[in-house]
Amino acid sequence: MLTTCSQCAGSGSLLCCSLWACLCGPLGLYCHNVKKALICKRFLRAFRGRFFLLALLPVAALLLFALSSSAQEVSVDEALDLFLKNNWDVLINRYEIDKAQGDLIQARLFPNPNVSVNYTGMTSGGSRTDATQQTYRLDQLIELGGKRKYRIGTATEALEAVKLAHKDAIRSLLVGFYTTYYNLLLSQLNIDFQKEDLQKFDRIFQIAEKRHLAGFLTLIEYTKLKLARIDLENGLTATSNQLRNDIESFSLLLGGNIRIQPGQSQVTEEFPEYSENEVLERAYISRWDLLALERQSKSVDYSYRLAKAQRMPDITIGGEYEGFGKNLEPGRGLGVSLNIPIFARNQGEIARRSAEYSQIKLQIERTKRQIEVDVKHALNNYRSGLTIFDAYKTRKNEMLELLGRSEKAFSLGGITVLDLLDTQRTYRDFMTKYRQSLVQSALNQALIRVSTGEIK
Repeated sequence: MLTTCSQCAGSGSLLCCSLWACLCGPLGLYCHNVKKALICKRFLRAFRGRFFLLALLPVAALLLFALSSSAQEVSVDEALDLFLKNNWDVLINRYEIDKAQGDLIQARLFPNPNVSVNYTGMTSGGSRTDATQQTYRLDQLIELGGKRKYRIGTATEALEAVKLAHKDAIRSLLVGFYTTYYNLLLSQLNIDFQKEDLQKFDRIFQIAEKRHLAGFLTLIEYTKLKLARIDLENGLTATSNQLRNDIESFSLLLGGNIRIQPGQSQVTEEFPEYSENEVLERAYISRWDLLALERQSKSVDYSYRLAKAQRMPDITIGGEYEGFGKNLEPGRGLGVSLNIPIFARNQGEIARRSAEYSQIKLQIERTKRQIEVDVKHALNNYRSGLTIFDAYKTRKNEMLELLGRSEKAFSLGGITVLDLLDTQRTYRDFMTKYRQSLVQSALNQALIRVSTGEIK
């Protein structure tokens, strides 16, 4: 609580004392100190003057530094939104959709007409003769056999396939996203536990110090406790440093400069049961790689029809205006040209498209089998991890009770330092495995959703 000194009373004393305590308190210069009363009074006059803003700059700089260096806490859904909007790989892959959109635009276009101009029969001086001929001709290619329709169908289905493939690319990236996020959460839980554990150890250490001063605890045992505390501090330092590095890496994964970390209470101890048939049914409906292949097969089917339509020749219709002789007597004409498919009937392209279609069908069957394997792996990992977690969960209270009894017994002199340290070590190892199994179960649950194609 800030108080008013006698030198500041009556003129902005609260403001003066508050600022003085913020800026000079760590140095031991408090305004209620009689020896610093004159300094406090001068300090107030300086702040009232033109140096007020300058005096606040150090405080503002410290506040901005603290805000910029702290990581923002977000939930997994909030982090996922940032990932989908800013991840570099997602943004890069999204341009595949734009490229496919360009192919569709190109497929819808009609062939351009062709214009030609000829002037023949001139003398070396550029004069007209009876053999002079001037021709203006316009030709237009007309596609037959539904080529434009099949070309548009090929590009349309290809565009839809690319959109679905983009979502499957996101689904593949989500494995790394969830793994990194829950590793961060585990590090945060470890830090919270280590801080709490260090506080508990300090209380025991204070009791040990009193026992040592009273002669009930040997110097060797007291020293072992000191070394144990150093190990706890070093462990907390290492975990904190690892968390900071992981936060930076996760920020890069999200494609932004904002450092974030998982929010508190992101994991519960209750996990649902999953039916394999229901999960498989959902996966067959919503797995993006399977949906993309199905649309791609439609695109290949259109391209096969287009290849067969290429056997039908297109026609070119032309009209011309001509001028003959010295006076360029006018004349008009029409023309039609077409390719006669006697030898080349696009046999190679047809065979290629037929093989490509068969290949896509096999890929669809393989993908269905892969979906089944992915779902079963995800469910097996989830159930196995949940069994491990339940084993630790049922013995958690037992370990807490054991630690409490050991600390109480040590306080009363019932057990030695070695017994206490051994119990604490056993408890820390147990809680480490408990937190790991808890977070792993949450990660496995998220990976089940990924195996079914769920993005959000």
